[in-house]
Amino acid sequence: MNKKVSITIQVLVAIALGIWLSYYFNSPPPGEAPLQLGGDFTLTTADGPASLHDFKGKVTAIYFGYTSCPDVCPTALYNLAAAINKMTPEEQAQIQGLFVTLDPERDTPEKVGEYARHFHPGFIGMTGTQDQIDQVAQQYLVIHKKVPMPGSEQEYAIDHSSRVYIVGRDGKLLSMLPHSSTEEDTIAYLREALAK
Repeated sequence: MNKKVSITIQVLVAIALGIWLSYYFNSPPPGEAPLQLGGDFTLTTADGPASLHDFKGKVTAIYFGYTSCPDVCPTALYNLAAAINKMTPEEQAQIQGLFVTLDPERDTPEKVGEYARHFHPGFIGMTGTQDQIDQVAQQYLVIHKKVPMPGSEQEYAIDHSSRVYIVGRDGKLLSMLPHSSTEEDTIAYLREALAK
């Protein structure tokens, strides 16, 4: 092997190793959110515009999905609602669930609101323009893509990541719970957020 090529490969390996070690030792523990993610946003509900900061003082649990989702969204929202319902009335009063659609083309404020309340009467559904939704999704590192479904009545589906985002009373993102989280996991993270 050419000596110059060998040195170049060694340098690239060293750089890659440095990046990996930096990520490994600086990445947050499982469930916790990187500091740069999250932030305030304003979208539309059935009752008009609403912002994340409107819920300051409460712990907010946010889920991104869409009302035509066949299984992932209903499962995640059902589990979130079940976890909240197992908490004390005092705790429940301090938690706000938000469902943000990734399909503003089909999900009107009324439709997304009704869908959210189907899982829990206190949940609020939110929508907006496609640009607004894309911006909020980017803030929270939500991966989503419109996938055509030729021959289907649905016409298209939305492939998307599935996480519950727990935001503290101060509006800062504290945790990102994966789809595999149990009710007990969710309760534990919500209680941890309430205690801060």
